[in-house]
Amino acid sequence: MPTTVVALALGRWPLSSQACQVFGFFNMFTLVQSVLSLCNISINRYVIVCKPFRFPSIYTTKRSIMMIIVCTSISIIISTPPLFGWAEYGYVDTQFYCFCLWPKSPSYAFFMIGVCFGIPLAVMAICNVLIFKAVQASKKRTARSSRSSMAISKNISIQESSSDTEVPTKTEKEKKDKPKIENKKERKHVDMVDVQVEMSDSNTETNDVKKRLSKLPSNKVKAEDVRLALALAICVVCFFISWFPFCISMLIGIYAPNSVSNDFHLATLLIGYSNSCMNPVIYGIINKRIGKGFKDLFCRCRCCKEEKL
Repeated sequence: MPTTVVALALGRWPLSSQACQVFGFFNMFTLVQSVLSLCNISINRYVIVCKPFRFPSIYTTKRSIMMIIVCTSISIIISTPPLFGWAEYGYVDTQFYCFCLWPKSPSYAFFMIGVCFGIPLAVMAICNVLIFKAVQASKKRTARSSRSSMAISKNISIQESSSDTEVPTKTEKEKKDKPKIENKKERKHVDMVDVQVEMSDSNTETNDVKKRLSKLPSNKVKAEDVRLALALAICVVCFFISWFPFCISMLIGIYAPNSVSNDFHLATLLIGYSNSCMNPVIYGIINKRIGKGFKDLFCRCRCCKEEKL
């Protein structure tokens, strides 16, 4: 972006052609890396919302590092063909920056539109649709389990109140078989022991029911995961809105280069650049923990500088 601003101010590329190829390569690399990272995050959100029990085993530290390495490697591989003859990096005078010269290789242009725009966007869309369905299903399960828990709790409270007020009676057979106790105090003591044993059994059963209820697996999706998924969905929509005009500009530049003004091509690039500043704002507004993380990071850096001084 700084080189684009300089070229826009001067009206020409200020550096050498070799430097333009280097900047063109890194522009392509960072664009592909950004898109694949969004796609990777979409898959991550899908797993943590839809497959929460498998998330810890899938996203270990080593596997996460490997995913980042693979994502970076794919970005480098996709960005290198113009350096070896399939298309060419050069100065695009309609947009004042160094990038791939699409008219010289339409096949590479369609390849990049498919790989960098079509496929990742399809993956992100599918992940967000599945997340939305999982959230809706979780809400329904939560409502059903809440009603069931209320009904069971009501039955438990009724059992507890009845066990406190009702004294179990002996059957006629038990009264006949029970040995006669001459001492009335001893008979009263034995009856009270029987009542306490039966009440203890009733309370034990009630506690067992409560324990079984507490051990039931929770199907509720965490609210924080839902907020992150919502932020990602907004990022995907912003990504599509930001870069779709750029794809249109690519196709116009290939098949009808003089049909629109240079201002249109430049505007599509600036809209695409604006996507870079949207994601931190979206995540920071919707999820407060990310904002707190950045705040802690900046405070830590400031403390380190103060310690050095």
